[in-house]
Amino acid sequence: MSKPPTSENTARRQMTAITNKGDDRAPGGGNQSVDVVQDDDMDVPTPLEYNMSTMPADYTLETLHQKWRSGDIKVPKFQRGYAWSTSQASKLIESFMMGLPVPPVFLSAGDDERSTVIDGMQRLATVFSYLDGRYPDDSPHRGKRFRITGINESSRLYGKTFWDLCGGDQRRLKNTVLRATIVTQNGPKGDDSGMREVFERLNAGGTSLAAQEVRSGLYAGALNDALAEMNGDKDWRDIVGKPRPDPRMKDVEMILRYVALFHAEGSYAPPMKSFLSGFMAGHKNPGDGFINGERTRFAKICRAVRGELGPEPFANEHGQLRMPLFDSVFVAFAHGGCRCPGDIRERFDALQGSEEFAGCSSKATTSASSIKGRLRLAREILFG
Repeated sequence: MSKPPTSENTARRQMTAITNKGDDRAPGGGNQSVDVVQDDDMDVPTPLEYNMSTMPADYTLETLHQKWRSGDIKVPKFQRGYAWSTSQASKLIESFMMGLPVPPVFLSAGDDERSTVIDGMQRLATVFSYLDGRYPDDSPHRGKRFRITGINESSRLYGKTFWDLCGGDQRRLKNTVLRATIVTQNGPKGDDSGMREVFERLNAGGTSLAAQEVRSGLYAGALNDALAEMNGDKDWRDIVGKPRPDPRMKDVEMILRYVALFHAEGSYAPPMKSFLSGFMAGHKNPGDGFINGERTRFAKICRAVRGELGPEPFANEHGQLRMPLFDSVFVAFAHGGCRCPGDIRERFDALQGSEEFAGCSSKATTSASSIKGRLRLAREILFG
C-alpha cells in the first residue's frame, strides 16, 4: 500500500485509541431480527497460531473519498445497508468539523493493493454521502439531500449541504484526518482464518461483529454478492418469517449453510463456523456457472418449500428457526430436484416426528455424525 497522506493537523486530530463502536451498528433492523436456535459449537474458541501485523494510516477524508470513487477501497455488500438516522449522520460531520475524536476504521489489505472495509462502513458511507451531497441509495433516506440536522440550530452548519458550506469549511472537512488501521495476515500462507479471528474481537467493548458480517468483509466476491441477492427472494422472506433482511446477517448465514452442506457435506468437519468460513473463502469467485446455478436452485427450493410446507415451516413453538431442520430439508430438496412427492407434507411431519432425526437435531447438532445422519434421514424420508 502506498504511503498514506499527511496533514499539518494530523497530530492534533489523530485518534489514538479504539473506542466503543456500537454507534456503527445503529438501530435499523428492530424486530426484523431473525430469531435462530443457535448451534452448540458456534462459540468454540479457535487455537491461535498466526503472524499478524497492523499498520496505522492517517487519511484525509478527501483522500478516502477519492479512493472509494476509484475502487481502491471496496465496500462489501453488507446486507444491513446504510442504517444511520439523519441526526446520527449529521453529528458525525459536526464532530469532524469540531475536531472531536472519531473511532478509527478497520481495513483488510488485499494482494491487489486495494483495501476492504471491515469495520466503519457506516462512518465512511456518511462521509462519502455528505461530500456527494445525497444519502446512499440503500438508505432509508434514499435520494434525499444530505443536510446537517439534529444539531444546535444556531450552528453555522445547521441545514447546510456540503456545497452550502463556505470555501474554508469545505476545505476544513476535506482535510480532516480519519485514522485507518490496516490489518494483514503474514502467516500461515493460504489460510486467512487469522483475519477472521482479529475482526471478531475488534468490538470487545461494544457489539461484536456477527460471524457472517466478518465473512462478508473478508471474502467479498461473487458468492458474497449472490448470497445477498438470494436473501431478497420473496418466498425465502416468507420462510424465515421476516419481510426485511436481518441486520446481523443471520439469514444470509443460513443460505451459506445450505449451499456449503449441499456442495461439501462429505468434507464437513466441526466447528460449523470454521466450515462455513472455509467454504466461503474457497468459493469467493467460483465462476458464473456456479453462481447462476445456485441462484436458480435456491429460488426453486424456496418456491417449493413455501408452496408445499407453508410460511415459517422451520419455526418452533416460540417462533425460533430450528437450524437442524432447516439445513436438512433444504439440502434434501436440493438433491431431490424440488420434485416433491404428493404426500410431502405428511413426509415432513414424519421427519419431525422421527426419534432418530430428533437425536441428530437436539444434541451435538454440528458434530459430523449428527450433520450427516440428519441429512441422510431427510433425503430418505422426504424423497425416498
